[in-house]
Amino acid sequence: MTDSAPEPPAPTAPADPYTEWEPTLAEIAAAGGTTLLLGGTDVGKTTFTRLLVNRITETGQQAALLDADLGQSEIGPPACLGLAFAERPVLALSDLSPHALAFVGSVSPPGHFLEYVAGVRRLADIAAAELGSRAASSEPHPLLLVDTSGYLHGGAAQRLDRALFDLLAPAHVVALQRQDELEPILHSLRRREGCRIHTPPIPAVIRKKPPSFRAQRRAMRFAAYFEGAALHTYSFDEVALVGTWMGSGTPLAAHLLKFLNQTFGPRLRVYYAEMAGRHLGMMVSQPLAAGSPGMGLAQEQLKAQAVSVTVAPRLRHLLLGLEGGNGKLLGLGLLEALDFRRRTLGVLTPVRAPGAARVLHFGSLRLTPEGAEIGTLRPGEL
Repeated sequence: MTDSAPEPPAPTAPADPYTEWEPTLAEIAAAGGTTLLLGGTDVGKTTFTRLLVNRITETGQQAALLDADLGQSEIGPPACLGLAFAERPVLALSDLSPHALAFVGSVSPPGHFLEYVAGVRRLADIAAAELGSRAASSEPHPLLLVDTSGYLHGGAAQRLDRALFDLLAPAHVVALQRQDELEPILHSLRRREGCRIHTPPIPAVIRKKPPSFRAQRRAMRFAAYFEGAALHTYSFDEVALVGTWMGSGTPLAAHLLKFLNQTFGPRLRVYYAEMAGRHLGMMVSQPLAAGSPGMGLAQEQLKAQAVSVTVAPRLRHLLLGLEGGNGKLLGLGLLEALDFRRRTLGVLTPVRAPGAARVLHFGSLRLTPEGAEIGTLRPGEL
């Protein structure tokens, strides 16, 4: 009689690495309503959102995802807000096709708060219209998931999150925090009625990533977006320019432009200037020295109460949003050329019908067509 070899143990299913989130996922999926997701970087917001999207769609319901994480966007390119709809589970949120986008022009909200909250409201309205109102029925309310940016420290971040709360009136707030970094924000939200605050622990499988990883990921997404882009020329007289003083006033006559160049001397060239009311905008070759004596003379001669000075070379590779006449974002572009004599702009864009653009929205981020970020314009530069 010979001993038989022991049978290998039957394979077991791997343990769920996100068990800590199970109660929260189950409650939100059952209750429905708008869910606002708060948290810093590397706390698992994207993973939580994907799990919740899949939980909802597994029950046969449709979920709307509003991606408001500008720097690590999954829906559409960085520097934009994205809206997508899911009808079935997905392996990655980036597999979802954008239904609508809103241009912000930066990879972080500071300096662009108005564009950010306006874009969130616009996309939330689109989501509500698409999902339809179920408030009067016995079915769950429309399921809108809003994944926010990792910007959360300081008073400005707290005001932004409270503004989002007021705009969206969420039924749920999911706060993912490693210690108590969200408590200054949650302190006031906990006293608001009609909203359930969830603070599930962060699973051990969620690890921190180096900042370089996030920057490299953005660069790859930008590079993929601009692959195959072509140069298109726009006339100042054919499109509206938003986010800049250019195009908002009356170009200075030739003799007044000559006066400005004589006033500031040979080391500084004034390429272009215009007046809008009592505001003077100047496009120059290099930064203007603080306290330049020519500035007072220019303001006195032109009766300008306020002056904006923009250094023309700093605008190359500036990120733009191309919008149609209906306000819809057609896509992104990079400012590659400015011809002030012909009053034209050269924009590199992958948009298939760039001639449909009626508005060029100036952002603050500068990047190469290969996706490398090369700087950010400061407030007042444009």
